[in-house]
Amino acid sequence: MVDYSPSWESLDQHEVPDWYHDVKLGIFIHWGVYSVPAWAPVDAEIGGENASPYAEWYPYYMYEEGSPTKEYHEGTYGEDVEYADFIENFTAENWAPDEWADFFNEIGAGYVVLTGEHHDGFPLWNSHYTKYNAAEMGPERDIVGDLAEAVRDQGLRFAASYHANYNYYQPGFDGQFGHPDYEKGGPAEEQGGPGSEYVDFMNAKHRELIRRYDPDMLWFDVPKADSEHTHATELIADYYNRAEECGQEVVINDRASTDAIGPTIDIEGNRRDNDQYHGDFITPEYTSYDEIQDVKWECCRGIGHSFGYNAVEEEDDHLSAAELVHSFVDIVSKNGNLLINVGPKADGTIPGLQRTPLLGLGKWLKVNGKAIFGSRPWIVAEDDESDTEVRYTHRDGNLYAIALDWPGDELTLSVPAHVDFDKIPETILLTGDGSYPLTAFLTDNRLIVELPEQPDHEYAYTLCFAGVDNPREQ
Repeated sequence: MVDYSPSWESLDQHEVPDWYHDVKLGIFIHWGVYSVPAWAPVDAEIGGENASPYAEWYPYYMYEEGSPTKEYHEGTYGEDVEYADFIENFTAENWAPDEWADFFNEIGAGYVVLTGEHHDGFPLWNSHYTKYNAAEMGPERDIVGDLAEAVRDQGLRFAASYHANYNYYQPGFDGQFGHPDYEKGGPAEEQGGPGSEYVDFMNAKHRELIRRYDPDMLWFDVPKADSEHTHATELIADYYNRAEECGQEVVINDRASTDAIGPTIDIEGNRRDNDQYHGDFITPEYTSYDEIQDVKWECCRGIGHSFGYNAVEEEDDHLSAAELVHSFVDIVSKNGNLLINVGPKADGTIPGLQRTPLLGLGKWLKVNGKAIFGSRPWIVAEDDESDTEVRYTHRDGNLYAIALDWPGDELTLSVPAHVDFDKIPETILLTGDGSYPLTAFLTDNRLIVELPEQPDHEYAYTLCFAGVDNPREQ
């Protein structure tokens, strides 16, 4: 058993467990008091001067002079309505955690990450450290505990993300919106970040979250101080050691502190340098990579422009099922997972505009899941020879070529340029009825596959080549 110490040198020895490599698909859930006003300008840019497309940032921008959110808030609710006044309308009256968990399992997700506490400082569990929480106010339910039980009953992994390092609404403390020692955009320089009282308060809640629910993942967000200042390495070492003692295989992301400068996206939407990171996986936001990454990564994004529910988003603001499938396949081919977000309404219902593309993805996975779950990247992710966009994955000695559109009568692939053949591999097309054998032949160091009529499933089409090696695994 490994005994981790609170240093990045020790913590960086932690290995990503197989389950996280295998599951590929996770569900992010941004749900909280911000789901009541449910508003953000859809045309804003991430990290903009006075606006954001993220509706969960409502409690920040509603107090920001010159922001569209402040103008909307005062025009809709009046100048005297505070963010905390929305709590009574965060009711969760139609919330059924078992139905959520069943839905997530049905579409093929392997893990669920609920916002345990977002930047508004409102924990979704019955915290001993603040009465400002979902069990004492609003829904008056332990949302984290109820969902953790429902998700795990479906055999899925569970975590509650933690965003308190950069809370922009924190009753009980002095500072901007109640957050101590902060100015807009980060720590006040003269203070060096949040004071020790706030750091202790922040970490006490996070340790409580870990002790009560034994999350399978720590998903931090937006570090605004270094790990020594926030004692992040101490918390992570305790988490890893606790997991070791009980035989739990866990992971953490790369946002625990400003020390972690891996290839992720900062609060202004800029890609960070790809020279070092801390954590088990890196977390680009609303973006992907052009090539296979040697390190494990996870793209997090909403189905629309926002993570939290934004009532003004329309159908065109959301991914279609085809776009979601194509993005997912591309991410998996390059060693990534997709953490796709749902933003429920304040009553606990998931809007149809979010459910529809997820159901399309789930339907596609029922036919093509063999090429996704448990797979690993092949020697290349894309094919330059094909007239149709193709992504490759590899699993159990088989190579999978996923065409993002139907190629027509035949598909040309560059497979022989990357591996040697003793003979033409057995080739099949995955279909809703099982599999359909295909004829393939070699010409000019290319593999040509003859195709039947287009199958009745949608979005992308998978060919399996039996017994094709994966040079990455040799």
